[in-house]
Amino acid sequence: MNSDFIYQKRRWMGAGRYDCVAPNGMVASKHRLISEAGIRMLKRDGNAVDAAVAAAFMDCVVEPGMNGIGGEGVMTIHLESSENVVIDYVGRPPAASSTDMYEVDEGSEPGWMGWRKIKNDENVNGYKACVVPGVVAGLTQALEEYGSMKLEEVIKPAIDAARDGFVVGWWTADHIFRKMEAFWKYTEWRKIYLRDGKFPYLPYTKEMASPHVLKNPQLSKCLTSIAVGGSEVFYKGWIAGEIAKDMSENGGLITREDLASYEPITVKPEPGSYRGHEVVYDPTHSGTTMMQILNIMEGYDFSGMPHGSPEALHMVSEAIGLSFADRFKYMGDPGWVDVPQRGMTSKGYASELRKRIDPEKAGAVEPGDPWPYESEETTALTVADKHGNMVSVNQTNVNSFGSGVVIPNTGILMNNAMYGLNPESDTANSIDGRKRRIQNVCPVIVLREGGGYMALGAPGGRNIQVSVAQVIHHVIDYGMGIQDAVDAPRVTRETDTVYLDSRFPEETYKKMVAMGHDVSYVTPELKSWGRPVGVLRGKDGMLHGGVYSMLTGFESAAVGC
Repeated sequence: MNSDFIYQKRRWMGAGRYDCVAPNGMVASKHRLISEAGIRMLKRDGNAVDAAVAAAFMDCVVEPGMNGIGGEGVMTIHLESSENVVIDYVGRPPAASSTDMYEVDEGSEPGWMGWRKIKNDENVNGYKACVVPGVVAGLTQALEEYGSMKLEEVIKPAIDAARDGFVVGWWTADHIFRKMEAFWKYTEWRKIYLRDGKFPYLPYTKEMASPHVLKNPQLSKCLTSIAVGGSEVFYKGWIAGEIAKDMSENGGLITREDLASYEPITVKPEPGSYRGHEVVYDPTHSGTTMMQILNIMEGYDFSGMPHGSPEALHMVSEAIGLSFADRFKYMGDPGWVDVPQRGMTSKGYASELRKRIDPEKAGAVEPGDPWPYESEETTALTVADKHGNMVSVNQTNVNSFGSGVVIPNTGILMNNAMYGLNPESDTANSIDGRKRRIQNVCPVIVLREGGGYMALGAPGGRNIQVSVAQVIHHVIDYGMGIQDAVDAPRVTRETDTVYLDSRFPEETYKKMVAMGHDVSYVTPELKSWGRPVGVLRGKDGMLHGGVYSMLTGFESAAVGC
């Protein structure tokens, strides 16, 4: 901070919008059309899973930079029967994948993973960055096992939106513009995401004579085939043929056998707990880190530390830093490597970690040893219905517009999930054939007295689990409503630097620096900060929806019925 200048101060006075409140159903998502697609199913007597699947397919159309049927995700479900389910449809690398598949270049790559640099960025862009997508298998399985409506009905809003188009907002327009240089070489990408294959779509403003409408008729054709033939069409039918053909012709590794062998993983998870509330999370991916953060925080009494106080932010920052140190050392696909998931999320281990936290000053961020505590875990949407069912969905292409590869004749944009696996050998998260990467998605459901209380999710890379943990903290420890809880200022960190929302006052910044923290102020409009959405069942029995409004406030929407 330059002492030669005086800067205009920001402030936090509460969310700029109210909760959306409704008695029968609620969908909170990053786009109004997504929420409306889900609500249509609830109004037709569908349940929360029907609504979530409809909303998720619509999400694949109207947030094309963030996710699609060429991507991957995780869904967390709480049923009125008290059953909890996680459907993991994270993609699988091709069987031929290995740490030898790329040529290592000099230095580190400039992105957010920090791996060794790969020549021509082949693990980030292009055909060798793709894994077998999981979205179609995951969503259709969720509907078959826990929904009540037919696939043709829940997928129809997405089919119509892909065929007829949707008005482009600034969020999508901005991501198209930023990817033009990298993806200009991909003809199919240009055909769909640039007007006349040349010009970026412009976000709608009132002075435009007519808004720009993005259409993807080939994707609509694919969705129509899936509506009739189910996931078989995608993994074993004509769509699989188109994907395998394009991969073979362009140096990709995905084969028809890879596609045909794909299956989601269904888990009946053992919930964690936070101050008497059960927390249902995916134990394989970011849920473990989120739960570890909460377990450490649970040992502190925040009633004497107001929200935004340096003392409270210090405790939260230390909990996040210690949890990420363990995440970077231990997390990988538990089907390939031993991961101390139970140890990392045990109350005993959290108690041990708290011994390393000094309430007065910043401590060293180093991994602990969870093994002694081990006994024999983008875009987001949340849904709740009047029966007590709750669903949280996180889906992703990984990077904006994934690999840039669009499969001809399908309109399907492929992910770049290989980027999430370490191209160097002998780490917990190293590349291997059909080995899942450690995901950042973190769909969570919080239970109170056994019933669905909150459904939460967020996009935002490695800030996802941090933002979800702090929303839970805001609601349970500070009594915030859901809209205030998702919009309230937060902190995040991974190693030494604490990133502090600039809406916290300068006095807070100075106090944390005095405690020994390396603090960097962040303007939340400019950083991938985690953008939570959530549904909360209030004491009044009504459903309350909230969406993070700092970035896509005019597009994100909670809609109820």
